[in-house]
Amino acid sequence: MHRRRLLSVGLSAATVPFLKGSRASAAPPASGPTDAEALAEFSAYARAIYPVQRPARAAPPPPQTDFQVRRDRPKQLILGLGFEIQSDGIASGNAGLDDSETGAPHDLVPEERERLYREMLRGFRFCRLAGGLYLRGTDEAKRQLRPRWPTQFTELHEMFARAGIDGASFEYWSPLPYWKANAQLAGTVSPMKGRDPLNVLRCFGPAFDQDPIYRGDRKRFLADFAAACRQDLVTLRDAGVPVRFWNLQNEPIVSSLYSSCTYSYADYVEAFLAVAPQIKGLDPRISVIADTSLDYEFRHIKPVLDNPAPAGLVDALAIHRIGVDSMEVVRRRGPAGKPIINNEFEYLGGPASPARCLNTVQSIMNWFQRADSPTWFWLHALKPYLNAEASGYSLGFWRPQSQSAPSRDAAFPGMRPGHWVWNTYNWNAVGGFVRRLPWNSRSLSVDEATADDDLRIMAFARPDGRLVVVVSNRCGAPHTFRIATDSGRRFRGFRYTPDDAGRDCLGVAIGTKSAPELSVTVPDAAWEFWEEI
Repeated sequence: MHRRRLLSVGLSAATVPFLKGSRASAAPPASGPTDAEALAEFSAYARAIYPVQRPARAAPPPPQTDFQVRRDRPKQLILGLGFEIQSDGIASGNAGLDDSETGAPHDLVPEERERLYREMLRGFRFCRLAGGLYLRGTDEAKRQLRPRWPTQFTELHEMFARAGIDGASFEYWSPLPYWKANAQLAGTVSPMKGRDPLNVLRCFGPAFDQDPIYRGDRKRFLADFAAACRQDLVTLRDAGVPVRFWNLQNEPIVSSLYSSCTYSYADYVEAFLAVAPQIKGLDPRISVIADTSLDYEFRHIKPVLDNPAPAGLVDALAIHRIGVDSMEVVRRRGPAGKPIINNEFEYLGGPASPARCLNTVQSIMNWFQRADSPTWFWLHALKPYLNAEASGYSLGFWRPQSQSAPSRDAAFPGMRPGHWVWNTYNWNAVGGFVRRLPWNSRSLSVDEATADDDLRIMAFARPDGRLVVVVSNRCGAPHTFRIATDSGRRFRGFRYTPDDAGRDCLGVAIGTKSAPELSVTVPDAAWEFWEEI
């Protein structure tokens, strides 16, 4: 999601001009959300964004809380964490596409690439690739994916191989221009300022019956589009970039001045049912994810899930609860019992901060512990250091070879073109889980005597069987967690704070404790991993 314009304000008809005078309908129409429904969805989302500064608690916290780790009640497999890579350019503030040859890891000098792979990306399992946006090179007909410069795919292959990334999560921000009614990647109307009837798939455009090639034959068009989507994955695979997840369209409700494409509910279903079987036929191990809603209704894919026959095409539901308060993540399954993945997390307005650091920690914990999600994605590994959105989006900042303006040099002393530095508050939140949550760990149930949204716990068994308990405290005072583990081993603790994640983001060692009852007092604004020895 790149809807930065929406999020620093409360939405209303006054701030969203085309919604003035709109009326809600009784049920979602096949054509898509009404204006009033779109307003309600974006408004509810905007209200949930976590602020730069920590809000005050409504009531004082308890001095201690009791928990019971239930190794007898194992839950979902936690596959590992993901990130997105900006492998091509976008204008500052997401105000359109940047057509210069820029991106990560492309801009980095060789030693800085190796440092990125070694120090940041090692331990991530998945990399999200934005088709039509950060991968937007095409063949001459503009219908198939190609590198936009000769080394682009080679650079991605190197990144995957050197960092040990298992595979990509590939989804389209926009289909390539041949497949669009407007014959381009971007829309012509900025988000929430109006409708763009041409920023749709070509077969759903207003004049498709006059199309010189397809002459209104939607079935033929969708068959060709499905074959092209399949071939794009073959192209990536042949370039050494394996694909583990696939999604038809990022945020199909959003049109923007950068790469995007909108779908009505009915059009999304028709396109999905044409393309998803091709993806499954190429490689049944690819997990097909769908929808990327802003809320939990999943209106675009729900008609598919309501039908048992095609529901099997969907492996998981993607949602974008981006930068929201961690307290909103609760236990739920999607329609048809599908797992839900938050496959993009960042802060859309305002900078990274200590409060947001801790909110990110608790978001990760809650998605795995409460929502039983199999994975979780941060947005960008690196953002260009001059881009206005960079602080809330990235784990680090890079200086492109082309950027030499001095306006922000004071904030990045000594950073040379082709080099990168950490975005500390975002990285410290995510990095501990990248380092201390092994792939294919098993989430474990935890009984909470009294649930408190500012005092969170997560428990998992590593693949070697050792128990790990994570606790976090943002209640405003030190807090004692009393955790019954049913373990006869000792535990070693590692503490993190927004400003100190220890060497290599492994935390600061704080000693050992005996079990089976693990009693740990955690300072305010801190989180700790306790690992069975």
